[in-house]
Amino acid sequence: MGSFGVLIILGTGLLYLPVMQAGPQVALLDCFFTATSAVCVTGLITVDTPAAWSGWGQALICLLFQLGGLGIMTFSVGMLHLAGRKPGLASHMALSDSLGMAPAGEMGRLTKNIILYTFLLEAAGAVVLTMRFAGQVPWNQAAALGVFHAVSAFCNAGFSLYSNSLESYACDPVVNLTVMGLIVLGGLGFLVLRELTERFRRSGHCRPRRLSLHTRLVLTTSGVLVVGGAAALWALETWTGGDPGFDLWPALFTSVTARTAGFDTLAMNKLSNASLLVVIAFMFVGASPGSTGGGVKTTALATLFAVARTRLRGLGGANLYQRSISDKQVGEALTLILCSMLVVMLGVVLLTVLEGEGVVQGHARANVLAHIFEAVSAFGTVGLSMGVTPFLSAGGKLVLIVLMFVGRLGPLTFIYALVRRARAPKLEPASERIMLG
Repeated sequence: MGSFGVLIILGTGLLYLPVMQAGPQVALLDCFFTATSAVCVTGLITVDTPAAWSGWGQALICLLFQLGGLGIMTFSVGMLHLAGRKPGLASHMALSDSLGMAPAGEMGRLTKNIILYTFLLEAAGAVVLTMRFAGQVPWNQAAALGVFHAVSAFCNAGFSLYSNSLESYACDPVVNLTVMGLIVLGGLGFLVLRELTERFRRSGHCRPRRLSLHTRLVLTTSGVLVVGGAAALWALETWTGGDPGFDLWPALFTSVTARTAGFDTLAMNKLSNASLLVVIAFMFVGASPGSTGGGVKTTALATLFAVARTRLRGLGGANLYQRSISDKQVGEALTLILCSMLVVMLGVVLLTVLEGEGVVQGHARANVLAHIFEAVSAFGTVGLSMGVTPFLSAGGKLVLIVLMFVGRLGPLTFIYALVRRARAPKLEPASERIMLG
C-alpha cells in the first residue's frame, strides 16, 4: 500500500509540472486521477491522453504503468538481485504473497525471469506495432506509438495515444492479434508463463512434468472466458440488433480486453444493454493471480465453480482435475469475491448519490448502468468506459480513484493491513444447522 501510494503521489506532482502538459493547465485532481489510473494499470482517463500531455508526460505515464504492472516490490527486489544483493525478510514475504506459490529458494531467479520476460515480450510487440504504424506516420512517431501501446497492452493498462483508443484498427488483424496476444500473456501471470516456458524447454529432452493445478485452472478458465465471451457478445449483438460493425474481430477483442486491458475497438456506449452486462461480469472476474491485471481473478472463479460442482454432486470439498483445493483457500476465494462485491456496491451507491441521481427520474435510471460500468471498470483495473468519467464531479472522480487503488491491491490487502487480526479461540463454538435455499 505504501509503495503504490508514494508512486501515485510522486506521479501526480510530476504530471502537474508545465513541461509534462501539452495544452491548457490540467487540474491537480485530474493529474491525481491520471497517476492513480496509470500506477493501478487501469486506463480510465479524465483528460485526453494525446491532447493533454506532452511527449514527456506520455513517457512518464508509460513509466508509471510499467512500474505498476510489474509491481513496485517485484521491480525493486529484482533490481537488488541484479545488483548482487539479497532482499530482507519483509520484502521476500511481500514478493512471495504477490506472486503466489513460488519456492523460497528461487525468488531471485524468478524475479529476474519476470523482468526478462516482460521486456522481451514488450519489445517483440513494440517491433510488430512499430512496423504496422510506420506505413501511416514517420518512423520515430511509429516507434513511440509501438512502444507505448505494447507496454500498455502487456501491463493491461489500456492507455492509448489515440483519442478513440484502437477503434481505427477495429478489423486490422496485425494490431488486433498483437495487442490481444500481449494482453493475454500479461494477464496469465508470471508463474504460469514460467511454467509453460520450462515445459516447452523440457519437451525435447525428457518427459515434461505435469502442469500444476494452478496453471491448468488459469489456462482453462481464461480460454473458456475468451471464447465463451466472444460467442456471447456476438450472439447478443446479433439478436438484439446492435451495432452493425460488431463482427468477429470486435467480439473477440472485446472479450479479451474486458478482462482488465481497457483498450477498445468499438465504443462501449454502442453496445446493447445485454452485452454491457456481460462486459461488466468479465471486468469483475479480471485476470489471473501474479499478473498485471486486476479483478477477483480467474482462480477464484474456478474455485467457486469447483465448490458448486462438488456440492451439486452431493460431495464435500472442491475438486478439479483429480486434485482438491484446501478448505482454507476455498474460504479465501469466497471472502475475496464477497468483499469485492461489497466494495463495488458501495462505490456504485456513492457515485449515484454524488452525481445527483438519487431522485427518481426517467433519464437517471439509464445513468445508473453507466455508473455501475465505471465502478466495476475502476475496481477491476480495466479502463473501459461508457464516456461518463471525464464528466464526473470531483467527488465522483475521488470515488473512482479509491476503487482503482483498492482494486489494484485487492480488498483483502486492506483488510489484513487495517484490521487487527483476531486471535483464534481456544475452543470452537458448537455448530448448529441453518436453512439455506
